[in-house]
Amino acid sequence: MELLSLQQSLSTQLLKKSNISILKTDTWSVPVHSVNITYKPISRTKMDILMKMILQSVANNAFENAEQLSEILLVEQLFIQDLLSKMQKTGLITKVDSHYQQTEKGQKQLQSGVFEEEQDIKTIELLYSPSHHLFLNGDIEEVLEYEDFPEQLYRYHKQEEELSIQNEQVIKGIQAFEQPDLDDNGENLSVTPSIDSIEDIQINDIPCIEFILYDEEQDHFTVRVWNTLIDNWDEKLEQVIFQKEQSTWRENYLQKNN
Repeated sequence: MELLSLQQSLSTQLLKKSNISILKTDTWSVPVHSVNITYKPISRTKMDILMKMILQSVANNAFENAEQLSEILLVEQLFIQDLLSKMQKTGLITKVDSHYQQTEKGQKQLQSGVFEEEQDIKTIELLYSPSHHLFLNGDIEEVLEYEDFPEQLYRYHKQEEELSIQNEQVIKGIQAFEQPDLDDNGENLSVTPSIDSIEDIQINDIPCIEFILYDEEQDHFTVRVWNTLIDNWDEKLEQVIFQKEQSTWRENYLQKNN
């Protein structure tokens, strides 16, 4: 694919309004990091009624095995045993002096009515842009098909020696790009990742096309930036450029031409 062809197509689109003129066109690249994230999903579901009954029972009485609980709760012993094993594995109950006891974690989850369970470790590769302070959604392989990459970098990009992303932002990024799992009833599970590691794999230069526009009827300047990764206009970069430069555009582009 040719960036020049895309630029010409976008120019035609922008000039459909007769009162609009393009004062400047430029191409540059914005650095975007490929980030490999290892995390452990923690699923949150409404606590099962039987699980609540077991937690309440072991908190108030001394039970040694599934058979005793089965007799009290009038539930098949096999079901009780499976659930006891699951609750021990997830730390809701423990055995002390041969008796089951509710843990602090079990007490908190019983009070909230929400069962939390750690899932198997997963990895995901996301694209993070320090210029946007966001994870971006796009296909990097499609971007690499462009033949004429700009050598010039986005002028407000800040080079960082080490990529720094807050855990809260990483969690939101994973939740935005991962498909939700389903519970036994076919409903979406609420999943919050526990971040294990973040590895900055490589930096990708993403071509962007910038247009400075002037509306003669409104006597108004705007900037449009096409980001080839998101395959759309990039409002975040447009906002930054407009705030930093719009005060100079009249002098630079109109008065010089008069």
